[in-house]
Amino acid sequence: MPDQQNQSEPFQEEVHADVVNINQGGAGHVEATSVSIRQGGAQTIASGSADITQGGAFFVDAEHATVNQSGAGVIVAEEATMDHATAGLVVASKINAKDSRIALLLGGTVEGRPDIAVDARVAAIIGASAVVTLFILRRLFRS
Repeated sequence: MPDQQNQSEPFQEEVHADVVNINQGGAGHVEATSVSIRQGGAQTIASGSADITQGGAFFVDAEHATVNQSGAGVIVAEEATMDHATAGLVVASKINAKDSRIALLLGGTVEGRPDIAVDARVAAIIGASAVVTLFILRRLFRS
């Protein structure tokens, strides 16, 4: 396994290395100790450290994820840092967000003031309401 892999083709289906740098390119699945994406993207990232600047990823699974002026569908991390970024779902123990938007946040400590559509409290209320509604509908239409 190479220590460092610089991507020369516009798109790589799978990339496995210790250090991965993607500049103006893309990858399907990236698995590495450290991933850096600049003006590019990846479908999935599994890494100890992921840094995305002016790019995007669909699914990021990392110990520490940094998303700067970028977007991600799902971020699962011990620590997530977002600066002028957007994410659909963030699951992290510690979130530091500046001028960022998050659709659904499930996390511990939140630093900064991200624009959150649904946090853990609201998600629990929605879930409980859905369960009660389904229970009532089942009772009403039981024959």
